Amino acid sequence: MPKDRLIKYKIQDLLPGQELGNAVLTDDMKVILEAGTILTQSMIDGLDFWAVDSVSIRERAPGEQISFDIPETASQRKFYQTYDDTVTIVKESFETMRFFKEVPLSNMKDLVNHSIDPLVNAVGVINHLQMVHRQDDYTFHHSINVAVICGVLGKWLGYQGEEWNDLILAGLLHDVGKTQIPLEILNKPGELTAEEMEIMRLHTTRGFDMVRSLKELAPGVIYGVLQHHEKMDGSGYPFRVRGEKVHAFAKIIAVADVYDAMTSDRVYRAKVTPFKVVEELVEDMFGKMDPMICMTFLNNVRDYFIGNIVRLNDGREAEVVYLGQFMASRPVVVTQDGESIDLERDKSVSIVDIAQA
Repeated sequence: MPKDRLIKYKIQDLLPGQELGNAVLTDDMKVILEAGTILTQSMIDGLDFWAVDSVSIRERAPGEQISFDIPETASQRKFYQTYDDTVTIVKESFETMRFFKEVPLSNMKDLVNHSIDPLVNAVGVINHLQMVHRQDDYTFHHSINVAVICGVLGKWLGYQGEEWNDLILAGLLHDVGKTQIPLEILNKPGELTAEEMEIMRLHTTRGFDMVRSLKELAPGVIYGVLQHHEKMDGSGYPFRVRGEKVHAFAKIIAVADVYDAMTSDRVYRAKVTPFKVVEELVEDMFGKMDPMICMTFLNNVRDYFIGNIVRLNDGREAEVVYLGQFMASRPVVVTQDGESIDLERDKSVSIVDIAQA
């Protein structure tokens, strides 16, 4: 059987996706990078910073396959169990709201503090959300996911303390008005007609009616419920307000809403990859969305996708190794047989699914 070779490369000749054959050490024998590390551009730049002039690169024997089989960790199992328990509570609460037309605010706040907060603070939270199977009971999953993403994005934007908790609560309650939409429209297994869509859009004002009288709620939560479908250019609903008239909470929820909706399976539409959502957000960030919030989201969420195992349109699996300075929708990947592909250059290959995150 042919053996792998270790070949010395100068730093300036390295490419993202190459695998280190030996550990890289400092002069005092501290490990900079372990053997087996798949290099990214930031790692290569870091080696240059450490004044490393060359490294050993492993070149695989022909036909050897890279193993992408990564076992589920204890922290992932804990996340999914907490998530499933939270879905059950949200489902029960929303069904109660449908009947009584009132928001059990104390229960919702407890849910934020004791169930959603641990999800927000879990290591790898965005990846975990990506791997949750959630075709059934979409509204309940979506409410939790938006709350979690709002919490993560809120931290990136500098929110903290009570205001941060209020933002998470706004994300959890943003679709509360859907409890007052007929179930035959809410759960329709197909695209809505124009008339049905008009009824569905009433969830913003009906949600507002449910929360407006709750004196314990911060104004941002109420505006988040009412305005999360408004757009910066005035093309949204229910009142077509624009720009600074849209509350900051609503702008943040809008980004979280789009990201989760597009990466979720629906009865009538399969989810798309996060890389496809990037294209949507980039397209909307200077018109419909708040550009600063979008940029903050894209510049931070990119860190979660390095190392994701993806499925390509040619049937192969590959690891994402480089996303560029700005989160590219077509990253550099390395396939199981060791081929490095820059999807931005090779348009014949594309990502169709996330296999492991």
